[in-house]
Amino acid sequence: MTLAAWLRPTPHGRPVHPWWWITAGLLAVLILVGAQFADAPGLLERGDSWWRPLVSLPALSVLVLAWWQLGPLWRHPLVAAAIWSAPMMFALPMYSRDAYAYAAQGWMVARGLDPYTTPLGEAGLPGLLVGVHWHKTTAVYPALSLELFGMIARLTGSDLFWTTVALRVPNVLALIGLAWVVRRLARRFGVDEGLALWAGVLNPIMLVQWIGGVHNDAVMVTLAVAAVLAVTDLGWRGWRGVLVAGVLLGLAMGVKQTAALYGLGVVAVGWAARFPHGLAPPTRDGAAPAPSPTAGWWRLAVVAAVPGAVTIAVFALVSLRFGFGWGNPTAGNPIGAMSNAPLSWLAEALRYPLPDDVVNPAVTTVSTVLLLAAFVALWVRIGPRGDDPRRPWAFMLAVLAAFCVLGPALQPWYLTMLLPLYVFWLAGPRWDRAWLVVVVGFTLLPALQTLVAPLIAMPLLAVPLWWLWSEMSRRGVSPLPPRSSLR
Repeated sequence: MTLAAWLRPTPHGRPVHPWWWITAGLLAVLILVGAQFADAPGLLERGDSWWRPLVSLPALSVLVLAWWQLGPLWRHPLVAAAIWSAPMMFALPMYSRDAYAYAAQGWMVARGLDPYTTPLGEAGLPGLLVGVHWHKTTAVYPALSLELFGMIARLTGSDLFWTTVALRVPNVLALIGLAWVVRRLARRFGVDEGLALWAGVLNPIMLVQWIGGVHNDAVMVTLAVAAVLAVTDLGWRGWRGVLVAGVLLGLAMGVKQTAALYGLGVVAVGWAARFPHGLAPPTRDGAAPAPSPTAGWWRLAVVAAVPGAVTIAVFALVSLRFGFGWGNPTAGNPIGAMSNAPLSWLAEALRYPLPDDVVNPAVTTVSTVLLLAAFVALWVRIGPRGDDPRRPWAFMLAVLAAFCVLGPALQPWYLTMLLPLYVFWLAGPRWDRAWLVVVVGFTLLPALQTLVAPLIAMPLLAVPLWWLWSEMSRRGVSPLPPRSSLR
């Protein structure tokens, strides 16, 4: 049997031998987990051994290929997600030491210490394993995260291994919840459910970073995407949805502050829902929905203000116990470590002639100014108007992408903010090719970045990724099928 007989013929094609590909993905995950245990003497922070990428890169490549070969027509994407995620439940934290920072904060909460004033490195055994950039800093996460970390620490007795396992349980529940939300969003907007689940839930970045990496972005993203779904509900004379969306977004911010970035998109989608055919399946001609009898700038302002006020109120309410100490000068600054963000490279260069206490606030300020300018420009160009919802999905994704590019830090798990929503934007083949290149690149990148710095890892991957882009462009390949029903 030739290799071609095992491959999905086109992005529109059905999977060939899907259970073999699920088995291949499972073996790839088992190799990743096994290599991690074999290369982790003492658990202390250090770069990977030279041989580790020689194992991890092929394994991650097989996982990406298995995901691609299943495709959006595979009828059991959640079964594949469960099988591939199961070994990662018991792995050491993959490609990040954030889980040890979570464990350290939980250790403090369980013992009545204030994580906003106590350095992470002083949190017993978990504190010893916190990343070197954050060892002397205090907690950066808001109250709901601290409550969750503390509850898990009490349940596990702060046992290091079982704490990292237990920290994955909320992420598994978040992944299940995200699948439920994405399915309903797909029905609401006329997008194929299988495509939405394959691209936004089974995606290897989602599984590796949420389950393997133990990042609390999982709970935050699921609540925020649920807010996007909620805002389309026009019950109670049009206001029930915006109220529920505000509550969900406030809870999401209680987990991680970056959930606020979804606010502009929630307003845009909520405004589109108020126009006739505003929730109809997208079309390529860009024709605006029919005017709404309740349209107008004042009405748009109210649709923005109501969920915004509810979000702030809920965030303040859930923060009452611990307060807002995540804003203390002692809290960790994401610019403090080099990442995939261009501004982090600038900060790293400036640290040669200047001290950290000058560089970090200066670059953070530059990032804030650039982001505000980008958000305003995006609103003017594609954001909602009083008489036209314009392009709500493009606007939401552009806001999130601007944060990734212009923010003080960019890590592979930040992309999980965008991935569940991408298929709801009818982007066209060129953007779909870029989407696939980004997914492949940021799935593979962590295997290199634990050995070499991002400034070295990214150019190394850029060459094969450029070849992938060029081949797809030359052949006129669109990685994603039409967004409407495939079955």
